[in-house]
Amino acid sequence: MKLSEKSEFDKKDALIALLLALFALAAYLRTLAPDILYGDSAEFQCLAYTFGITHSTGYPTYLFLSRLLGFLPINSLAWRVSLLSAICAAITVGGLYLLARQFTRSRVGAALGAVALGVSYTFWSQAVIAEVYTPGMAFLVTIMLLLFHWQDEPAQRNRFLFAAALVAGIGFGVHASVWLVAPPAAAFVLWTLWLRRASRPEWLRSLSAGFIGAGVGLALYLAVFLISDRLNSPTSFINTTMEPSRVFWKLQPEDFDSPLERLRMVVFSVQWGGALFPGGDFSVMKELGNFADRLATLEFPPLVLLFALIGLAVMLIKSPARGAFYPVAFLVSLFYVLNYRVGDKNVFYLSLYIPLMVAAGTGMGFALDWTHRYLESVPDRRYRLLYLLPVLFFITLVIQPVAAIRWQALRDGTASFVTEEYPYPVKNLREPRIVAQMRLSGVADNAVFVLDWRALFATAYLAQVEKAMPDTLFFEAMPYGSDGEVASTLLVRLKGCLDEGRPVYTDQKYPGLEENFRLIPAQGDLYQLKLRR
Repeated sequence: MKLSEKSEFDKKDALIALLLALFALAAYLRTLAPDILYGDSAEFQCLAYTFGITHSTGYPTYLFLSRLLGFLPINSLAWRVSLLSAICAAITVGGLYLLARQFTRSRVGAALGAVALGVSYTFWSQAVIAEVYTPGMAFLVTIMLLLFHWQDEPAQRNRFLFAAALVAGIGFGVHASVWLVAPPAAAFVLWTLWLRRASRPEWLRSLSAGFIGAGVGLALYLAVFLISDRLNSPTSFINTTMEPSRVFWKLQPEDFDSPLERLRMVVFSVQWGGALFPGGDFSVMKELGNFADRLATLEFPPLVLLFALIGLAVMLIKSPARGAFYPVAFLVSLFYVLNYRVGDKNVFYLSLYIPLMVAAGTGMGFALDWTHRYLESVPDRRYRLLYLLPVLFFITLVIQPVAAIRWQALRDGTASFVTEEYPYPVKNLREPRIVAQMRLSGVADNAVFVLDWRALFATAYLAQVEKAMPDTLFFEAMPYGSDGEVASTLLVRLKGCLDEGRPVYTDQKYPGLEENFRLIPAQGDLYQLKLRR
């Protein structure tokens, strides 16, 4: 007995998924950030070429994939790193269509679910900058497709379970959202085998495939991490932030001695660990309200979300095991995201949009399929033309709210609708390069910079990737977790640099600097530090 209708896709489905992905890719390429950015994006653009460890959780797989694209002989080096986000976003759009098609006969409905995700605010904004979120979503969609392909014939298709676990293990180094698929995926595998009354050999083969695949994937992730750590460039997050300001996290020099200690430090996020389940005045219900408000006012039309509820019911009826996977995955991720206190929390919601839009595509497909079946029973064939009306209604429902502003972005050649300019200054896309050039103007190759996180890696990228200034050092002035002033350990490091005769610059009069140094105005917005004798 089959647990569900087979999820085999014909050539038409493959073609539609490919076309959706290509149209999405064209839109994202048209609006792709052309150069270096700020913040985390600049860090990724820099470390993709210098290597080293990024901020938690390290992202070595992401850096490796970015570096592969860096070999393409097109556009700027920074642009090629952002290109990975656009490609992965397009893969996610095409993959979501295939996921929704497993629950609906309506190709139009499934496609509209994919389009709704593709044109949503946060998804598009992350598809055009160097970030880990759309690559993480592409990994999640791939894992789900492989997992559901295995479910159709578990005994004969353990290679798909192996592949799903392999991708999940490798995805450990792409984004934390990939990790959160493990509990619902494991439950799905066990439930499938139990429902099928699998024999003991079948259990053994399936579970072995999953464990071996995950083990190989994690081994590959670890290998890439160790390679990145071994290179240990001056721009590694360990060297720019963790070690210089280690006093904030009660770390000692010996805590940085081995790769495994650095792996633990990054994976378990010594810096950001306090942001998860923060306690105090933190309110989960308030965060849930903020999430619901963002969904309905910025990301998706309310009616699309209503059809997601209808689609969820259809999914649970059509294929209980497969349908239940989505709400379980949604709730597991939602639980962790709601309990994570960070400023850019909106981007962490992105993985939740996959099950939401699969359900929305299923719900819209259910309505379209029901209409089509009803009109097929009408003797007069002219009535079947009425099917175009609900199709147009749903197209309008999904596209119309954002059509004008997204079209304007395509005309402008930039994601002009983005309002969060911290990483992506859409009003002046050359600003990060101009700021970095101004700061590096006339400085010696052995200069030392103490900078705010936003522009730190834009400056480091220009110095170490483009200008061949490998001896330049960069330190984050006041990282997350600081106690309101520059770390005492960083002050000691800066005094040592000045004793060596290295010029030291800072972009602000950070608390703690003036008490220990003389700050003399230098080029642009910089101050040069001098020792107080």
